[in-house]
Amino acid sequence: MTKTTSSAAPPTRRAPCCHSPIAREADSRVTSVDVARRAGVSQSTVSLVMSGKARGRVSEATEAVVRRAAAELDYRPNAAARALRTGAARSVALIVPDVTNPFFGHVMRGAQAAAWDAGYAVALVDTANDPAWELSSYEALQAGSVDGFLVFGIVQAPRRRGGREEKLVVIEAEIPGHPSVVLDGAAGGDAVMDHLLGLGHRRIGRIAAPVGRPAFRIRDERWRAALTEAGVDPDAMPYARSEIGFAAARAAALELLAAPDPPTAIFCDDDNIAGGAYLAARELGRRIPEDVSIVGFDDLDFVAVLDPPLTTVTADAARLGALAFETLAAHMAGEPVEPVRTVPVRLTVRGSTAPPRQR
Repeated sequence: MTKTTSSAAPPTRRAPCCHSPIAREADSRVTSVDVARRAGVSQSTVSLVMSGKARGRVSEATEAVVRRAAAELDYRPNAAARALRTGAARSVALIVPDVTNPFFGHVMRGAQAAAWDAGYAVALVDTANDPAWELSSYEALQAGSVDGFLVFGIVQAPRRRGGREEKLVVIEAEIPGHPSVVLDGAAGGDAVMDHLLGLGHRRIGRIAAPVGRPAFRIRDERWRAALTEAGVDPDAMPYARSEIGFAAARAAALELLAAPDPPTAIFCDDDNIAGGAYLAARELGRRIPEDVSIVGFDDLDFVAVLDPPLTTVTADAARLGALAFETLAAHMAGEPVEPVRTVPVRLTVRGSTAPPRQR
């Protein structure tokens, strides 16, 4: 049998397909060699200019040529290489309580985009809603190579390493001595209650998250305050706690809706809990919003495909993440920062709320 060989050229290697603009840009990153070629100088000259060490070693004219070439090529120095040279990692850690919750994915994306523009990378850490795990994760990262921290919802200040001030921004909580970035949860809670009370509801139940984080406490406080102002005793209202997830929220909602005097409306701490309330209502044959109105918080992507679409508080999670990084970057640079920066929210009314029917 004659052995034959193919003369066909090997297949051309294709660039990996990726939907992320950040990843696509990283795959085709401009290097200092490209800048050196454009400017007609050596790579070492580019390094001196981009590291801020050109004074007295590179002429002002040459520095201007290098910076112009870098701008034309949209060059960003490699963070890992710069860390080896300077000891600065050009990276920050984002510590979130539950990476499976889509809200935190949007926070991460916003922080990542803002960090990328500043030449930083973001490392994501999930703590599974465990405060002890959160603090231990923070302490473990202190020993690593990150320049600062974005920490979600911590309720006590972490210890500082070596007695020096840690560069830390708290998200959705406030701790003295550390800058914070928060959603306007009070305004969101007030908007929910104004809407439901305005529709005529007076038996407004709650399904609250069990996590003792300030953001959830604020929603509870605004629910109670609005009922009290309307002459309704909040302690007489149907109330349940639920883990943030469809299955747990379904069980909690079944308890409320199957009671002898069920609520005509339910204010849920987040959209995942609201999704569980939908499951319970369907199981009991309760129509939304004819038999019960349901309101969530966050405006996650999936709520638009619920039937009916969910009325919820729209919170810009990506903006929250971006503003948190921008605050941290200023803090790391030694610039003055506001103690608390607030991201506005708004109520988005859809088909899950209506006036209560007469009983």
